Amino acid sequence: MEKTIVHERPLVTIMMNENIAKVLSDPHRLKILDFLYHRNRSTKDLFDLLKRAKFNIAMTTLRHHITILKKNGLISVYKTEEVKGTLVKYYKANVKMLAYENFPFVSLVRDNMEIIDLLYPKFYKAIKKIMINEKDLMATISSESKSRCKICKTFHYAEFLIFMILNMIITKVLRKLLKSKTNAVV
Repeated sequence: MEKTIVHERPLVTIMMNENIAKVLSDPHRLKILDFLYHRNRSTKDLFDLLKRAKFNIAMTTLRHHITILKKNGLISVYKTEEVKGTLVKYYKANVKMLAYENFPFVSLVRDNMEIIDLLYPKFYKAIKKIMINEKDLMATISSESKSRCKICKTFHYAEFLIFMILNMIITKVLRKLLKSKTNAVV
């Protein structure tokens, strides 16, 4: 029976900047992040998985991709162990990435408009209530970006912070709901 090391997975989606966009422009690195989010893996494990996923990659190239991901903080060494005189590093993802090949965003929205329209008023009321009831919290978040954008005069950073906080909360809630649903089935 294969043993899996379980640790709390990150609640943060990737915060984009030019460097991160370059890092994620390679499909190998996207797949590595996806594999590492679900389970900690060694370089050899990643190599085998990439081969099974039809990625033709050399071990030296894989190590290069791992170095780039580590350098940009997207993965880190979870543990090291000595196996037959060789140091084996196990990596973990530091971010949750939602990426799917050929994701049909436009058709997803179009095909699910009824659900979106049904849930929108409920989410609007809940988020509006939170923002009104938590004025001090919202003021603190907004005060983090004291300067306006020089181009469009809006508060991008405050908007970004609120989005990221809501994203983390929704991710945490969904994870808990899915976990409880899975435990109820077992």
